[in-house]
Amino acid sequence: MVKIVHKASGKTLLKASNDSIRGCVLTGHDLSGADFSGQDLSGCKFDGCNLCDSDFSGASLMLSQMTNSVMRRANFSGADLTSANFSDNVIDEAKFIGVTAVGTKFRHSKVNDANFSKSNLSEADFFFAEVRSNFTEAKLVGTNFFSADMTRADFTNADLRKAIMTDATIRRAVFAFAKMEGCIGTNGQPWGFTFKPKEKERKSWWKVFSNAAF
Repeated sequence: MVKIVHKASGKTLLKASNDSIRGCVLTGHDLSGADFSGQDLSGCKFDGCNLCDSDFSGASLMLSQMTNSVMRRANFSGADLTSANFSDNVIDEAKFIGVTAVGTKFRHSKVNDANFSKSNLSEADFFFAEVRSNFTEAKLVGTNFFSADMTRADFTNADLRKAIMTDATIRRAVFAFAKMEGCIGTNGQPWGFTFKPKEKERKSWWKVFSNAAF
């Protein structure tokens, strides 16, 4: 039997007679503060749930669907979110530190002030999402940010090669030392890097006159 308890009070919030709750379907449940850490939640479906302050750290959420839910301040650090669907959620202030989220969908979600540092978000989908968040040292190869709001987002040392940012809002976003090769910019065109050409060395005035014929 598996019991999901409140991480602070220890109150039982969910029971399952099986050895895991993978593949479960939960609709409209209040699971705020629930401790799902280390659980196998592969293929689970959460719809319309309250998951604020819940702990999913180290959990397996591969192919899971978490939609139309509120997950403010939830902790997903170290979790496997490969090919999961996190669309149409409110996930503000959540922790996604070091997650594996290859191909994960965050379409139309609000994921502001979240921490995605050192995560693998390659080919993830933030289509029309709000992601004013921390992506420092994250892997974002081929990630879709089409029309996403990335105001003040921090991409320092991130790998954004082949990412798509068409029509995205990047006001005050930081891209210091980010890898941008092949990235499609906000105007729908590939972003290039313009380097200032090296100026020709100018001779000192005395060198000019020393070679002059009088």
